[in-house]
Amino acid sequence: MPREWDSEGAPERRKKYVWTVVMVCIFVFPWLLGYSFDTIDPGYVGLLWNQNLHNLDDNKLWQEGRHFIGLGCYLIIFPTYAQFVNMESIHARTMDGLAVQVRPAFQYQIDNDLTKVANLYKLFGLDYEGTFVSISRSDIRDVVSKFNAYDLVKNRDALAVDLENGLKTRLATYGVTVVGYQVLSIQWSTIIDDAIMAAVTELENVKTAHAEKNISQIEALTAVEEAKVLSENAIIMANQTANILIASKGAEAQNIVLQGTAQARAFAAVKANLTLTPDELLKYVYLENMVSNNVNYAERKVAVAVPADIQTALDAL
Repeated sequence: MPREWDSEGAPERRKKYVWTVVMVCIFVFPWLLGYSFDTIDPGYVGLLWNQNLHNLDDNKLWQEGRHFIGLGCYLIIFPTYAQFVNMESIHARTMDGLAVQVRPAFQYQIDNDLTKVANLYKLFGLDYEGTFVSISRSDIRDVVSKFNAYDLVKNRDALAVDLENGLKTRLATYGVTVVGYQVLSIQWSTIIDDAIMAAVTELENVKTAHAEKNISQIEALTAVEEAKVLSENAIIMANQTANILIASKGAEAQNIVLQGTAQARAFAAVKANLTLTPDELLKYVYLENMVSNNVNYAERKVAVAVPADIQTALDAL
């Protein structure tokens, strides 16, 4: 107890001292209490760092929310959603020694796991993203050296796949997942770029020529097949016409045969009924033909010869 408190007026001074201490506590305690809390936003996790002991508490991974952590402590924050990294152009050389600049971009995500996050911080601190960029830069130089200039232009997608797979393998050991990788640009010197584009153009021209050749061959084969079909159709039509003509002429011939047969039978019946000799029957047919047609004998052409006695009678007229 202060010595002056034993003198006159000590109670008043003691009361002021107590009130001073109380007021200091009233104003300082909320301030100290506020510094004993920390907040983690959604999409983040944290590790507790004890400033008093200068050590990392790797026994708990703090999730989003407001937490009481005590005085002299704070939370080291790590994002758990995808982070985008757009890198600067990186100088590299192809298998055939040509200089090229490749500009990549990738996306990574830190795994929400206590052991992985703690190891990541112990290895790289909070500058882990810079380490990822350095790893990617090294991978680009290694992968580009496996391609020649022409293949690098032609197989740009294959380059991106190789780079993504390589970066995934290396970052997975640190508890980080690569969710995407893109090759934004590949730049050459003007001379090299023109030469490569000319080669690519020539290759496309060759492919176009092959395609046109195939089209011409297909068109020629199509024309041949069409000609075959037309020829077969013409043969079929000719066969149909011939069959129709043959059938028609056959019917006519059969009709002539039937008529001749009927006439022969009729003349045979006349001969039998009248008891005519062959010569008399011939005379009968001739006269019957002239009477039925009612024309002058000189104007009528008969397919049979005129009997001699009839011809003599006609000449006497």
